[in-house]
Amino acid sequence: MKLCVAENIGFCFGVERALEIVQECLKTERSVYTLGEIVHNKNVVERLKRQGLKIFRENEPVPKDAKDSVLIVRAHGVAPKVLNELEKNFKRVIDATCPIVLKLFDKAKRAKEESYVVVVFGDENHDEMKALKGYVEDAIVTETAIPLKDRVCVLSQTTMSLEDFLDFGAELLKSSEPREFLLLNTVCEITHKREIEVRNMARECDLIVVVGGKNSSNTKKLAKIASKMTKVLHVESASEIIDIDFKNFKKIGVTAGTSTPLEDVKTVVEKIQLGGRLYEGEHEYE
Repeated sequence: MKLCVAENIGFCFGVERALEIVQECLKTERSVYTLGEIVHNKNVVERLKRQGLKIFRENEPVPKDAKDSVLIVRAHGVAPKVLNELEKNFKRVIDATCPIVLKLFDKAKRAKEESYVVVVFGDENHDEMKALKGYVEDAIVTETAIPLKDRVCVLSQTTMSLEDFLDFGAELLKSSEPREFLLLNTVCEITHKREIEVRNMARECDLIVVVGGKNSSNTKKLAKIASKMTKVLHVESASEIIDIDFKNFKKIGVTAGTSTPLEDVKTVVEKIQLGGRLYEGEHEYE
């Protein structure tokens, strides 16, 4: 059995930044909440909760200790109106929205101000897209191309596949009769690099193990890409790896989403190694 681990693993900048804010507040504040899950990774959220972090969701009553608490907005962002209400209810609100996500919101808002029909390739139920609708209420969030006219601006949820986004844009243009068609690539470059890497790994491996949250868009994207070429095992942690004989595979690749901590990848790699012998000189986890 040969094992290779992707070079691009660990937290991305936006996730790292959000988690650093949470960790610092947990050290200095008496009471700390995040608006929903700070990142889409159950293991990370559970670890923070054990350190004292509390979760507040938009549809819940305001906590009784809100005036004595700090609230941190998730990396996926939040609608401006929601942010204003939070600032009225909590002692302090810290916006930990990823800067790349904020750029998407700004581009959507500018396109609307310039009288474009704003179309976003994305999942309307994703937190990032719910937040974007707060900036452009009539933005069309969809994964299916629909015929449109007038001036059209096409953007993408930051965690979507660039290849899928370009295919969507081409299909949308083919089915529409726009007076003007503007396609802006707002896919996160970091997630795109992982997309390229997992595609290359899948061509060479007979199993790809993807580590990360089952509710993480960019992690699910990696699993989807790899599944087109080889077998895929998507796990949130090493505890999900049960009764798998890795000796049946000649070459196994391991990758992870941008909200997956390095230690989670390490434990998965170690468990795979227990299931088969690594030949001398092969890639070890560092």
